[in-house]
Amino acid sequence: MMAHMKRDLTSLLIPFVYFIAGATTLAGVAMTFYTKEDLGLTIPQAQMLGAVSLIPWSIKPLYGFLSDVRPVWGRRRKPYLFLAGLLGSAGYVALALFVHGFPGAALAIFVSGLGFALADVIVDGIVAERSRSQREAGRLQSICRAALLIGALTVSYLSGLLVEAIGARNVFLVTGALPLFTSAFALTVSESLQPPIPFSIRETYRSIRAALSPGLLWAALFLFVWRSTPSSGGAFSYFLIDELHFTPEFFGRLSLISHTMGIVGIFFFRKFLLTVPLRSLFVGIMIVSVVLSLPTLGLVYGWYLRLGVSPQFFAMADTLISAPLSEIGFLPLMVLIARICPTGLEATMFAILASLANIGLAVSDLGGAALSSWFDVHQSAEGVPANYENLHLVMWLAILSSGLPLPFLWK
Repeated sequence: MMAHMKRDLTSLLIPFVYFIAGATTLAGVAMTFYTKEDLGLTIPQAQMLGAVSLIPWSIKPLYGFLSDVRPVWGRRRKPYLFLAGLLGSAGYVALALFVHGFPGAALAIFVSGLGFALADVIVDGIVAERSRSQREAGRLQSICRAALLIGALTVSYLSGLLVEAIGARNVFLVTGALPLFTSAFALTVSESLQPPIPFSIRETYRSIRAALSPGLLWAALFLFVWRSTPSSGGAFSYFLIDELHFTPEFFGRLSLISHTMGIVGIFFFRKFLLTVPLRSLFVGIMIVSVVLSLPTLGLVYGWYLRLGVSPQFFAMADTLISAPLSEIGFLPLMVLIARICPTGLEATMFAILASLANIGLAVSDLGGAALSSWFDVHQSAEGVPANYENLHLVMWLAILSSGLPLPFLWK
């Protein structure tokens, strides 16, 4: 009876943690306007904050090692999960009450990310252990991703309305309450007392090194290159606000469409793509992603004027088409990570590979910041007019760079 309850609790834990993480996207629109208008950050600074937010996710193996070998009061799960919720909340509260510049924002975002990454580590190992086939890996990853998207969908439209109604800082206060549910949930976890486990860095290193096959290394290299290609997201968001005058409410509407169609993408993946060979799937995604990036460029080139529609309508149509592909492109990466984890080192290797992917995302944000600086793309500040003349070049380079990982698929 007790074992059955624990299985049920574990099954509930997996989607619950992801749901809370998804619901914290309530602060997504607020962060865009907060960095631009409250803090007055430049486009490179805003993209650097994106890189900072990924640092805690890039050192996930450290949390795994710590929770495995250093129980707190004899427990490995409950205290760390409780702490994760407190850290996630503290970062958002700091953004709301104490931050007035780039350094404070970077620290607060780091603390919040630390909390969510710590919580995520707890469920990563469970998913990896149960992913001994591509079908099972895809099923579990789609459940986790669906829970995250449902959480995000629940708050997506509110994310814009609340910015207009109560301001970005107050939105952060509301968002800061959500991770506390993770802490409350941690208190319900039943866990037996465990003694500390003797731990040797040397032995762990030897085990990991022995598991590093050529196939795993090439897959890891592909994963890193795929995730590290430059992003134009920060510059493009500032362009939408400055040049096309998109409001917080409209950003919330785009978020609602994006998360709704993201769920459609998950179901499409499960229905039609779950058993497609990963190599073929990645090639197809790279080709389609270039084609589906053209409508986004159309907002910069003004194609909506030739079609006789508003930029808002054009943006909604673009999001409707491109959002499913974002999820279809993400899930195979998680399947790849789960599938190449060697037996006996599932949790450790999953954390290492997921961290590698997150380091790649941080590099992507830094690359986008560098491109924006290189082409002198910037918002208006202190009497200097905005300059988005070369934004299309930044976006073209970001789009075409998505083909860089292709050679690694044939190694």
